[in-house]
Amino acid sequence: MNSRLSFFSEVEILAATAQKQLIHQKGVIIGISEEDGVIYGYGVLIHGREGLDFFEAKDLKPTGKQFKREDFY
Repeated sequence: MNSRLSFFSEVEILAATAQKQLIHQKGVIIGISEEDGVIYGYGVLIHGREGLDFFEAKDLKPTGKQFKREDFY
């Protein structure tokens, strides 16, 4: 569904996720799990939560909002 999502892009969690309690919540991509050009998933910092949650690309929909690295570090 998604092409590669980029760092610090805001995403919405879709119903495809196994983490049903997070459906429709929004967060920002802080990590990308990639090896040899294959993307395995994304570390997402959900707004209002601590720590990262891991999602596959099929679980995420970009909102079109882009943050900057300085917003987080």
